Amino acid sequence: MAKKGLLTTSDYLEFEEYQRLLKCLRKDKEYMYETYAVLGFCTACRISDILKMRWKDILQPEYLVTEQKTGKTRRITFNESVQKRLSDLYVLSGMPDKNELIFLRKRTRLPLVKQEVNKVLHSFKERYRLDIGNFSSHTFRKTFGRYVYDRSGRRDESLVLLNKIYKHSSIQVTKAYIGITQDEVDGVFDSISL
Repeated sequence: MAKKGLLTTSDYLEFEEYQRLLKCLRKDKEYMYETYAVLGFCTACRISDILKMRWKDILQPEYLVTEQKTGKTRRITFNESVQKRLSDLYVLSGMPDKNELIFLRKRTRLPLVKQEVNKVLHSFKERYRLDIGNFSSHTFRKTFGRYVYDRSGRRDESLVLLNKIYKHSSIQVTKAYIGITQDEVDGVFDSISL
């Protein structure tokens, strides 16, 4: 785990591995971290925005977030599947006061901070033997991007949408962000058969 203030990178999880993580978290009754993994993926929000979420924010079909980093407001909709998952997690979490922050320390009830979340996620990487290099709170945001890109058939239109969602300065930044590597680009040329 990196020290506070140092720039780190994170990788994305393959979608099947992400689903396996969710199952492991559910089995181990790690409901708060399952909620984090679901929100990180389904909202594509940064941890600074997720840690400010309250139950009342996510137990509805739509959520407006003003991103801490950009200061811009973004509307996020939750489809029926996501709404059901979040509702189930709310019940499994003991149905806390809906005005309460979701991500609180168990003993002190103080808000979690990024470094704590990353430390726990690192322990999950080891415990569940996740197939990922750099695993952090940012992984779920990148996993969302890679999921959208792969599910669209890796079409350019998905990159334009992701660029808009992420508010990146260029499509090239978005490509690098979701892990489109030079090896993948080279693989396209290597696949040519005449």
